[in-house]
Amino acid sequence: MKKRYPDKTNVLLVNITRLGDMLQATPTIAGMKQENPDCKVTVLVEKQFTEVCHNIPNIDEVVSLDLGMTCRSLAREQDGIIDAFEYVTEAVDDLRSRKFDYCLNMSSSAYTALLLRLVGISRNGGWTSDDEGYRVIESEWAKLFASSVFHLNRQYNSLNLVDVFRCSADVEKHPKQLLIKVTEKAREYVNGLISSHGFTNKGPLIAVQAGASQAKRQWNPQKFTRLINILLDQLNARVILTGSKKELSIIEPISAACGSKNVMVAAGRTDIPQLSAMLEACDILITGDTGPMHISVAVGTPVVAMFLASAFGFETGPYSEGNIVLQPIIGCGPCNPNKACTRPDCHDLIEPELIAELTKLRLQSDFNHLPEGIADSNKVTVYRSSFDEFGFCDLKALNPRRGDQMERFRSAYRKLWLSDLGGFEISPPGKSAPSLRQLDGAIEGMQEVVTCAQEGRRLIGKLLNLIRDESSSPRMLGQLNQELTENDRKIEQLGFHFPQLGPLTRMFIFAKENISGTEAFDLASQMGGIYDDLDRRGRKLAAYIE
Repeated sequence: MKKRYPDKTNVLLVNITRLGDMLQATPTIAGMKQENPDCKVTVLVEKQFTEVCHNIPNIDEVVSLDLGMTCRSLAREQDGIIDAFEYVTEAVDDLRSRKFDYCLNMSSSAYTALLLRLVGISRNGGWTSDDEGYRVIESEWAKLFASSVFHLNRQYNSLNLVDVFRCSADVEKHPKQLLIKVTEKAREYVNGLISSHGFTNKGPLIAVQAGASQAKRQWNPQKFTRLINILLDQLNARVILTGSKKELSIIEPISAACGSKNVMVAAGRTDIPQLSAMLEACDILITGDTGPMHISVAVGTPVVAMFLASAFGFETGPYSEGNIVLQPIIGCGPCNPNKACTRPDCHDLIEPELIAELTKLRLQSDFNHLPEGIADSNKVTVYRSSFDEFGFCDLKALNPRRGDQMERFRSAYRKLWLSDLGGFEISPPGKSAPSLRQLDGAIEGMQEVVTCAQEGRRLIGKLLNLIRDESSSPRMLGQLNQELTENDRKIEQLGFHFPQLGPLTRMFIFAKENISGTEAFDLASQMGGIYDDLDRRGRKLAAYIE
């Protein structure tokens, strides 16, 4: 794999977000340790997540920021502003004193980018900022992340975000699963909790995570009730309802509706270590895209996971071998995570009977094929998680749709990024790259994009000549700059007009925005390389379309 900074001795990893995000960082952390055994890894998190980090292996030190206190201080104004300034100054001084030689910022927020600029770590993956406070993305893989989560580009992505961030940190070796510590104390507590419930059934122990982070990603409680009743009747199952205390308003009505001694409510009765032990004790977890899903994967318990509304299995799916992912087939999905939905029609495309059947099959064995007719490929795609030959997580459709154009583009983009960013050898199906005339036959709009890339390269050549010539007139430079601006605007518009080109053109835009330096000749040379990248990637993408 191509690497910018393979050697690391003192690493800062910034991940000031959620439990699931911290767990998704564990393959990267473990990989850093595998490739650099003497490397020290320090994690910077928001204060409330400090305790969570103590349950994650391979972290040497945890540094916390009290962002809540900082915001409250700023809101007080006057002396509060001084308090906030002094707190941030002390935090920056502390981080500087640790003399980190590498930083991976897994948070795309502006404040973490600015913070890292103040700390002044020279080698970075992810986000930092320039002298004027604008966010800068150094790693090509981090640019890919920013491009892939942009608007409609999400549906063309088939690279799990765990792998994208792992590659942003130049990590090739990794454990091919998430990691979390499970203590004997937590196991003893869970064993006692399960024993004391008094299950009468003798079948598999099935965990069900009914809660979700957003209402639009919350499967109908009535469907959970139907599902659990099927599992009780057909599998003689013992069902444990997991979740937090605040999710009890969803979970308790489900338990009451089932009315069975073989349904146990564990929600609100476990902390993170105990939930880890609980999921470890279970045979399988049925869930949405949740923190418990990632914990289950980390402890080695397979999952059947529904990716509803804004959740997208290719982005944040279960990162280990042999899990089942359901993605509804709906024109508006995956939707914007920041927008509410009054009609979550995607929920109606998954029925309890299908989940029950998939659960039964997965409990019996790790399967690669579905029985005929079990899942309507026009309503939902059922995937199995696996790893490809390069160690990247993938989802393979078990009920593929004939002529699925989106799947063709996902596959082609996957090959493009693995080849172009990762340096992996992936031969296109054809004997040679398509000519300029053949490009639109492969992907509509591609000929125009490549033509624009070539025009941009030509204009940059003229610009370099003008920069070399000290007698060049400002008028000529201004005219050439206008032509470049119009050409770049056309590239961006092509990405909007032809959605299948969106990831390609967005990578171009992010690369353009992240040019650095002050010398005109150097800046123009960098831009020429960006046009070359667009030309090459466009041709390669067309070659990979099957």
